[in-house]
Amino acid sequence: MKHKVTLIKKGFHKEVSIEDGTSLLKCIQSNVNDFYAPCGGNGTCGKCRVNIQEEGGHVTSCLYPVERDITVFLPEKSEMKVLASQYELTKMVALSPGESAQLVTIPYGVAIDIGTTTMVFYIVNLLLGAIVDIVTLVNPQSRYGADVISRINYGHENPKHLANLQTPMIDAINAVIQEYCKRTDVGIDDFVKISVVGNTTMLHNLLGIDAISIALAPFTPKFTTAQLIEPQKLGIDINLKGAVVLSPSLSGYVGADILAGLASVDTTKLKDNFLFIDIGTNGEMILVTPEKTLACATAAGPAFEGANISCGMGAFSGAISAFNDGEMKVIDDITPKGVCGSGLIDIVAYMLKASLLSPEGNISEDFILFKADREEENITLTQQDIREVQLAKAAVYAGIIRLLNIAGKSVDDLDHILLAGGFGNYLNISSAITIGLLPNLPRSKFIHIGNSAGSGAVLALKSEQFVEQIEKMKEYIQYIELSTDSEFPLEFAMNMNFDID
Repeated sequence: MKHKVTLIKKGFHKEVSIEDGTSLLKCIQSNVNDFYAPCGGNGTCGKCRVNIQEEGGHVTSCLYPVERDITVFLPEKSEMKVLASQYELTKMVALSPGESAQLVTIPYGVAIDIGTTTMVFYIVNLLLGAIVDIVTLVNPQSRYGADVISRINYGHENPKHLANLQTPMIDAINAVIQEYCKRTDVGIDDFVKISVVGNTTMLHNLLGIDAISIALAPFTPKFTTAQLIEPQKLGIDINLKGAVVLSPSLSGYVGADILAGLASVDTTKLKDNFLFIDIGTNGEMILVTPEKTLACATAAGPAFEGANISCGMGAFSGAISAFNDGEMKVIDDITPKGVCGSGLIDIVAYMLKASLLSPEGNISEDFILFKADREEENITLTQQDIREVQLAKAAVYAGIIRLLNIAGKSVDDLDHILLAGGFGNYLNISSAITIGLLPNLPRSKFIHIGNSAGSGAVLALKSEQFVEQIEKMKEYIQYIELSTDSEFPLEFAMNMNFDID
């Protein structure tokens, strides 16, 4: 029996006929020259993911046997570049998930990256070390605030509010596992391990712990070490003898996500001085030099994640994600609904170059991005939106400069800047330099490394030793608290204006 496979991406459409049970990856590689599958199709990297219309989402193509007619949407080259750079710099670890993997014949686990805005789930076959599915959801606690401080304050108001923050995340974890079990022959008891990374507040919320100490000086979290928890104590429905492991954090605002992300990078492939940065609400960054390693977090606010922007939204369907000389790119190529962070940076850069925005951040009128049928539904950028971008970009750049100054280095000493996280993945480097968000360095020094926090969570799932490596790495990282740094306010103020490249 043969099946029809329709392969689609921008500028490419091809229909092929293949035998029942053929690996989808083999079908794609036989017909597409530039499709990326760095692990050779053994399921360990999870980078050969494609969107299948009939499945209603993404699958790992090397693990997907074609058993019916399907329509396959392939990633664009830019997306594959992100996946490639991520994999090439990801450290390899020996498969040693721990005792819980001995509970069943074919054990499964879930690596979870809990972000302020999204939750990403990597389902892994722990016998093979293969990523078999990836699921992305909006963080269900977003309704209680766009940023961590809002959620900390909400949770502190009332013990019941802590449950309101915790329960939706637990429910989301259980729902993802249950949905996978419905689609496969894998049972709930086959899931024996959960690995979690996230910012420090998210980890406190997951455990139902009041995080108010993170919001108040001296900003000390209740825990930063790795946590090993029985799943039933959290209400997570997996094998009762399984384990839930939370990776260690460094401080209240440099969390397990960035530590696991840095630990996942094979630094032997990098030169001496590099900056690892995740530009999100907290602007977490780590500067690595031969002499010392410094870390800080800048209060960039949620502007780059779409919050506090009049037409802002996350990087979801309908978001303007890129803007080049007046031409916009919209996620899923539908009528635009708003602007996400990467699109916002492009738009501000365009306005600067077109003299629609002064270096001081002033505009004469709102900038209309998209005219709707009704004027009140127009997508526009306002003066207040510009101010939000100014505050965010000044905080990030000032943080970079302070780390360099404290390390006795200059911008020109940087050999690499590693951009991590969802926002960093799709950030246009030229636009970021134009507005003064990132240093004006040769583009070759910037490396998009994908969701390194997710990579770290997967490595922590596969290897107990990897979590121990993170704990050891913490010992030589010096944390700089910018809120008490006497020179940070001046650096912040000096970088409020927009710089034109």
